[in-house]
Amino acid sequence: MSYAEWKREPTLMQVLFGLHLPYRPPRSFIGKFFWRRRVWVEVTFALSMMEPWEKAVVLVVTYLTLGLLFTGIFFYLPHHLVFINERAAYYLFGRDDGQGAASDLADSFGRLRDVASWGLDTSLGALSKMGAKAEL
Repeated sequence: MSYAEWKREPTLMQVLFGLHLPYRPPRSFIGKFFWRRRVWVEVTFALSMMEPWEKAVVLVVTYLTLGLLFTGIFFYLPHHLVFINERAAYYLFGRDDGQGAASDLADSFGRLRDVASWGLDTSLGALSKMGAKAEL
């Protein structure tokens, strides 16, 4: 390692997404924070002992898993918290504000369909209307 390489100060993007761990932390507080976390992760999981392609595979799998986790939290958690609140009210106070288990299940499947469509209107009613327009 040359003196210039050792003396080089990395950017925040190099700390977060670079394959090689910089030797020195960045000057910014946020950069130092993430540099320390990256050092901790690399030492704990022995990423510094891996070849660059192995490290890239591990990082891609990690980022994809975190992305899926946060996506699931964003889409599913609000509905689930409402459901837990309703169940807690039922168990604690003996009342159910909903119309029954069948409507809760139908509502859950309706919300799941809406989330799964990602903004596309794929309901059967819309498809039948589309077919009716084509026949005219």
